[in-house]
Amino acid sequence: MREKIVQLFTLIIVVSLVYFSIRFYSNQLSIVFTYLAGAISVLVVLNLLLFDSRGTNSKVAWSAVILAFPLAGAFVYAVFGRDPRRRLLPKQVVSETIKFITTMRHLGKEFDISDQLSEAKNIRNMTGFEAIGGNKVDVLTNGEETFPAILEAIRHAEHHIHIQYYIFRDDEISTQIRDALIERAKANVHVRFLVDGLGCSSLPASFLKPLREAGGEAYAFDSIVSPWLTRTANLRNHRKMVVVDGHTGFTGGLNVGEEYLSNTPHFKIWRDTHIRVEGPAVRQLQEAFVTDWIHATGAKTSLLDELKEPFRFGLYFPSRAHEADQMVQTVYGGPYNEERDVRDAMLEMIQSAEKSIWIASPYFVPDDEALAAIRVAARSGKDVRVIVPGKGDRSISFYGTNSYFQDLLSAGVKVFAYRNDSFIHAKVLLIDNVHAIVGTANFDVRSFRLNHELMTFLYNRTPAVEKIEIDFLQDFAESVPVSRERYEHRTFLKRIGESLARLLSPIL
Repeated sequence: MREKIVQLFTLIIVVSLVYFSIRFYSNQLSIVFTYLAGAISVLVVLNLLLFDSRGTNSKVAWSAVILAFPLAGAFVYAVFGRDPRRRLLPKQVVSETIKFITTMRHLGKEFDISDQLSEAKNIRNMTGFEAIGGNKVDVLTNGEETFPAILEAIRHAEHHIHIQYYIFRDDEISTQIRDALIERAKANVHVRFLVDGLGCSSLPASFLKPLREAGGEAYAFDSIVSPWLTRTANLRNHRKMVVVDGHTGFTGGLNVGEEYLSNTPHFKIWRDTHIRVEGPAVRQLQEAFVTDWIHATGAKTSLLDELKEPFRFGLYFPSRAHEADQMVQTVYGGPYNEERDVRDAMLEMIQSAEKSIWIASPYFVPDDEALAAIRVAARSGKDVRVIVPGKGDRSISFYGTNSYFQDLLSAGVKVFAYRNDSFIHAKVLLIDNVHAIVGTANFDVRSFRLNHELMTFLYNRTPAVEKIEIDFLQDFAESVPVSRERYEHRTFLKRIGESLARLLSPIL
């Protein structure tokens, strides 16, 4: 893996040396090369402006990069910036995915209770994902509550465990989970393990070898060591979920690593939110996993054969209702979809708010539509609050987030910066203290347009929604309100950094 990356950087260095050598030794060739680079850049920008379907901000950002660094910018765009909806997926993957989703949509009608609530109905009409009753939802605050719950569910698995993460470290908590998976695989439980090819690029093959030897299956989603790198490098699978026996599921903000237990020196507290769902709504998490599994395996997997048998299908998609009877609706989507289902569902909930909108996100870089929805809500008198990190884990994203403070504060949005010795990584929205959204998507352009994401919608002020409200109130107490006066007196260097990050934010 690392050798491939070294090769790529070596190639870039060699090309740069050749270019500067030509410029140094031959003025004529240098002129030709410069005009050629300029022509290529102009053609790339014209293609971007005329034929690309991405948002205006993204087009402007890419155009600025390409024109500022003609040849290098065009190369970076070719690798990271091409419109994902132009990618031609393997025919078998497309065919099997369509067959599977068609089956799930037909099956979902039997559990659909979306008509009981206008917000759920609108989201179903937009995205096709129905709201399902008969569930129990528990909110798991931070790694201290999340990992023990996941380990307990894994250790009690009887038929299958489906586990998927963007980041899965090689450390103590990761080894505990892997070893629990190995133990169940040896007990003839089907274990399928899926990671993102970039997020887990540093995970050594030796870490997963014992799992495979025990009978588990493990794949990477769009590996970065691939001849199709230019099609996938910037399009990552950011979902995090565990499904056990089809009736218990976990999703939310936590990946797997010691930092999520606050066991690293970088942050005193890693603040995050996960949920556990029990009941028929877990089928939507299972559906998301199966579609990703089809993609990662090239549709060459025994799981598809099992799902074609009615009895085995029922083992993966049981319909047993929980006595708690809570309504749950999960929406997933990604860069290859025609519509931005995850973002649009979140905006539908924001626009439905009557009194308040509370948002927690580690990376707050909204597109124009999302920013406008928040500003309109605040200007109309609703209690709109946004909580973001007081200290970032990545400088560009942190400055990008801060660059939106002026837009938010001027509209009346209350902005809170979480304690600067810790990091808030939760991706949560609370609407009117009645409905909540928890999942994997940040409130940023990358999650809206470039990542494969998943968000779960909770309705009607259940105990889970009440727990989310309590956590929000605690987070506000641990945060510092950002005032317009203090923000306007930030240093000149910070202003420059924010402006540059704001320009580049649509392509980060």
